[in-house]
Amino acid sequence: MEAADAAGGRRERQRLVRVARGLEDGDLLVRGARVVQPATGEIFEADVLVAGGQVAALVGTGSGARAARTVEARGAFLAPGFMDAHVHIESSLLTPARFAAAVLPHGTTAVVAEPHEVVNVLGVRGLSWMLEAGRGSGLRVFASVPSCIPASEWEQGGAGLDAGEVGEALRLPGVLGLAEMMNYPGVLGGDPAVWEVLEAGRRGRMDGHASGVSGRDLQGYAAAGLHSDHEATTPEEARERLRAGLWLMVREGSAARNLEALLPVLRERPRRAMLVSDDVSVDELLELGHLDRLLRACVAGGLHPAEAVALVTCNPAEYWGLHDLGLVAPGYHADFVLLRDLEGFEVLETFVSGVEARRGQTTPPLSGGDVRLEPGWDAATFDVPAHWPVMAVRPDQITTGVGAPGTGDARLVVADRYGRGEVAACWTSGTGLTGGALAISVLHDAHHVAVLGGSDADVRVAGRALENLGGGVVVVAGGEVRASLPLPYAGLMSDLPPHEAAARLAEVTAAARALGCTLPYPVTTLSFLGLSVIPALKLTPRGLLDVTAWRLLPREPEPQPVAAGTGP
Repeated sequence: MEAADAAGGRRERQRLVRVARGLEDGDLLVRGARVVQPATGEIFEADVLVAGGQVAALVGTGSGARAARTVEARGAFLAPGFMDAHVHIESSLLTPARFAAAVLPHGTTAVVAEPHEVVNVLGVRGLSWMLEAGRGSGLRVFASVPSCIPASEWEQGGAGLDAGEVGEALRLPGVLGLAEMMNYPGVLGGDPAVWEVLEAGRRGRMDGHASGVSGRDLQGYAAAGLHSDHEATTPEEARERLRAGLWLMVREGSAARNLEALLPVLRERPRRAMLVSDDVSVDELLELGHLDRLLRACVAGGLHPAEAVALVTCNPAEYWGLHDLGLVAPGYHADFVLLRDLEGFEVLETFVSGVEARRGQTTPPLSGGDVRLEPGWDAATFDVPAHWPVMAVRPDQITTGVGAPGTGDARLVVADRYGRGEVAACWTSGTGLTGGALAISVLHDAHHVAVLGGSDADVRVAGRALENLGGGVVVVAGGEVRASLPLPYAGLMSDLPPHEAAARLAEVTAAARALGCTLPYPVTTLSFLGLSVIPALKLTPRGLLDVTAWRLLPREPEPQPVAAGTGP
């Protein structure tokens, strides 16, 4: 079988050579295009000849090249298909097929999924499902293996992943490397389990995730063998990472928006940089676009269009070792996009393997991952220790601030969704929520039930509503569900068409705003209030975590030391 496959591959490649030389007709000719070549920074007129799903040649206009089918570009710009080098598909609230339907019209042809959401819920089975679902999506879906399942010692999801399982998962077809190493305290402190995962991942790329790490600690983190970071929020942090040899992933998603702040660094033309979305919700995808909107911002911010395009094509392809993607050039996969212009990046057509992109319509079944609350939930109360500080929520970042006790305005309740009965509550500020409750089963990274606001009764109703949906998003007021979006795939994803899912999410957002919520993307922001590796305060079912000090805050006030000379 391997010999037959090799022979077939040789014949296809030899045909590609004949088509390139003009000795045989191609399958597709895109005539009269202006090709964007990010490898050289050029834009030039050419006809693009395709055979067997690969680019055979770029030839001069009027060359007489022939193919079975011709597409008239009529001066449209032809660029490589866009690649998102780091994205959590689950954060869109869509299955891979539905995610593809949302992003293919915006020129995205490939993604490297970091499926630690579904893996936190279901383990390696979730990774295998993501790859299988990706193959039927119409999009090229690669994956990296989650490195921190759970994210830290303070979290416990539905599954764990040890170094042995990481090593096995790295051998799966379509897996390109180790995903974001979020547990930087474990890296820097020599935690044996963390370092076993690092050693298992050394056969490929190893993504970093070093929020707030700088100075000698950043040098140590890079020295551990990590290759990238997408947590820079200031130009100084970005330059420090580049100087440390890390690839800079500039993130612009629904909860964390760093592109505007880091544009000055991109204008300095760093060699090792790319644009990623990380986490982006379905409503934003449909309203604003995907990587195309990042390109619009880069060009408006002073980058040459070809330089901007490199950040989502050849640069991420080089980083991940995808040597046949990222350029429109002979021998590369014929993944490209026709654009009306290079300011608005309006997409006219997206091609994958030389064919107009076909969006996936089927999603493989996925069992498990239901929400299970303890029977005692129906009588539970959710008190907050009076001495705990307030979690200050930021509308455009996934970091949080620290407020003085007693200054909060909306309570946050986090409950274990896997039947273990753990629950904790704290006060937040900055959400604007004044009544009712917003509840979700998408809480990075362990994905418990999180309820913002609400009386004890509303919190209980919201939790049971999520349980009945099999996971999802709900808004409750006065003991009644006012809006909802079911997420039956592991309590994380919907298989509704993107516009239907976005419409349900819009109803949720509108219901939350009617209760006073002022967050631009309340569901996405709420989903990060439990992530234990992002400063400064995060809430898990085990309690309120001071991420900077790396400890759970005690539920009882700690005794204060008595100053010398003040005793009886």
